[in-house]
Amino acid sequence: MRCAPQLSLTIASSLVCATLVHPSLTHAQAPAASSEQDGEDPLVEAQALYKEGEIKFQTADYEDALVLWKRAYAILPDGEDTRAIRHALVYNIAEAHSRAYDVTRNPTHLRKAKILLENYRADHRALYGDTPEAIAERAEAEDRLAELERKIAESEAAGEQASPLSEVPSEQGEQAEQAESDQQQPPPPKRPLSPQQQWDAEVEQDPVLGPKWAKGNKRIVGGAVMTGIGGIFAFVSLGIFSVIPELDTGLGSGRAAAWTAGGITGVLATGLLIPGGIFLGQGVGLRKEVKAAKPRPTARLFPITSPHGGGVGWVVRF
Repeated sequence: MRCAPQLSLTIASSLVCATLVHPSLTHAQAPAASSEQDGEDPLVEAQALYKEGEIKFQTADYEDALVLWKRAYAILPDGEDTRAIRHALVYNIAEAHSRAYDVTRNPTHLRKAKILLENYRADHRALYGDTPEAIAERAEAEDRLAELERKIAESEAAGEQASPLSEVPSEQGEQAEQAESDQQQPPPPKRPLSPQQQWDAEVEQDPVLGPKWAKGNKRIVGGAVMTGIGGIFAFVSLGIFSVIPELDTGLGSGRAAAWTAGGITGVLATGLLIPGGIFLGQGVGLRKEVKAAKPRPTARLFPITSPHGGGVGWVVRF
């Protein structure tokens, strides 16, 4: 049985067609089929690779499709049972090269496509003879060759430079480049911490002193905010009370309103200043406890004198 693939026929269909005559799938050679169960059938693996490459081709990832289809071609054994499949794959690989040139403008794709189509044309007659269908297929291949020759001439006229082609999918290539870049770029050395920074880091990591220091800082910040706002209200209240004596005694309602406003702002000031002061005191106390348990490094300048001169020294205390 012979299945002559049309140029429009997909490799997947060719693979299905080939399984009809594959010896391992015939009833006459059942032992051979059982022996192949120990390993993956090359036809099955090739069909999976083709399907994966077909998705890449349909999404314009032509170079990735090339890599996958070349792998499918390589794993198929070179025999009468797979000759038609390999022949059809050659046409698809050539077409992927032609499409890849449209994206990359690398003329290497065009030259490879031309060589593959010439091989396809040479083998086609031996496979399918001179039937009307086979002659039509070779005529279509001739048209594709003429188009490739035209593209090659235009590429040469434009001065496009050929470059080697990648043999790994672009995603794997990007991952490999990233891994190589990470290996070549060691992490920058850490800057040494100052004594104060070292102390802060040690206190922060301490399970007892760390929370106490953080709580003290929060109390100080909260107390500072409250006393600041309370101070503003106190200033406003004092200002109001200071102008009350200057108001006309005949304006009883105005003096009453001033007393009311001054009293309200005074109450607000008291309500903020007192708890704010308490928070400040608590925060300072917590920080003192931490410093007592773990003294902070201190530094001071001191004069240095000698028979030959003098200077200033710097002392750091840990």
